[in-house]
Amino acid sequence: MTLWNRNFSIVTIGSFISALGSAAAGIAFGILIYIETGSPLTLALFTIANIVPRVITNFLIGPFIDRNSRRKIIFSIDYFYAFLFLLLGIILYRGYFNVWVFTAVGAFIGIVDTIYQTAFMSLFPEVIPQGYHSKAYSISSLIWPISAAVMAPVAAFFIENITNGVALLMFFNAVTFVVTASIEILINVEEKLNQHRGEGLQFITDLKEGIHYYKKEHGILGIGILFAAFSFVYAASDLLRMPFFVQSDIYTIQHFSYLITAGATGRMIGGIVHYLFKYPTEKKFLIAVTVYISVEIMGATMLYMPYVMMIIVSFIVGLLSVTSFNIRMSATQTYIPSDIRGRVNSTQQLLWNFGAILGALIIGLVAEYSGMDYRLIILASSAVSLSAIFLIPVRMSHEFKKIYNVDV
Repeated sequence: MTLWNRNFSIVTIGSFISALGSAAAGIAFGILIYIETGSPLTLALFTIANIVPRVITNFLIGPFIDRNSRRKIIFSIDYFYAFLFLLLGIILYRGYFNVWVFTAVGAFIGIVDTIYQTAFMSLFPEVIPQGYHSKAYSISSLIWPISAAVMAPVAAFFIENITNGVALLMFFNAVTFVVTASIEILINVEEKLNQHRGEGLQFITDLKEGIHYYKKEHGILGIGILFAAFSFVYAASDLLRMPFFVQSDIYTIQHFSYLITAGATGRMIGGIVHYLFKYPTEKKFLIAVTVYISVEIMGATMLYMPYVMMIIVSFIVGLLSVTSFNIRMSATQTYIPSDIRGRVNSTQQLLWNFGAILGALIIGLVAEYSGMDYRLIILASSAVSLSAIFLIPVRMSHEFKKIYNVDV
């Protein structure tokens, strides 16, 4: 048996193709909003508008994902995305821009993407052969970093140097989704869905079963809360790093793109290392916590460094981050039973989105009205994530080790 069977190969190749377009379009959207408005608060509201619908959708979508073909959901959404980004490209190419219209579009994409991500997270373990989960998540962790490393400089170049560059990036994204969906149709997997007969308010019953799971699995709940705190801090850095470079007298958007590329390259190297070498099972929890602390400290102080050091630290952060990602994802997605995975994953996403909403709103308001240096705001926000590390995984080490220190 090999990891690279038909289904895993299709999912991986399709994900990589669509990620190339998504990386370019995602960078372009954020830069477009900030350049047109010059307001960190408006950028924060755009971010929140994308996240809030995710909260509602996450709460509702889990039972649906567990009862319906995740494969069909995935390729149907990818075909829809192809149409949507083609339309956005045409609109931008014709010179139309309205921040509130695009904010509404961002909100709508948040709903659709939540359905997609929950379905994908729930399907992915089904295409992995037994005993290959750690390697599979190592490969999965390479997809977005490679895409970001390649497309960040390309997107920055298009935005700064080509008329209608953002529109052209949207067209490119549409093409990648068509190709991806056409590949994903070929997936042939026997999905393990929730087969309990639904009657009356079965949706409520399904939802309660998902919530009840947290009452007996405190470690899974702890992971959700921990990453809600991380999401709060990531919202600060994601919101303010790009404006820091745009406002700078010595840096440009291209400098910002190279920082993204450095971090993505680090994640690529980390993913390859994780694929080739297996971490000692009994040490995975300790490795994860050490990485959490190191990444938060380096991420908080990065923008105070000379540019060369920023690049180096961004690379190291990427290298370390993929290690904790692989440990967490390979452990939790094999630990959670398949027939309830959609509901648990959707609840995890719900917690993370709450953290991101609070982070974007609070940080956006502080940046807009306080006049504080953006670097200082990012540094101060790291107190949230560092406190959470010591209050949750360190204090609940027994529960976390039960999940993390498992051979997968």
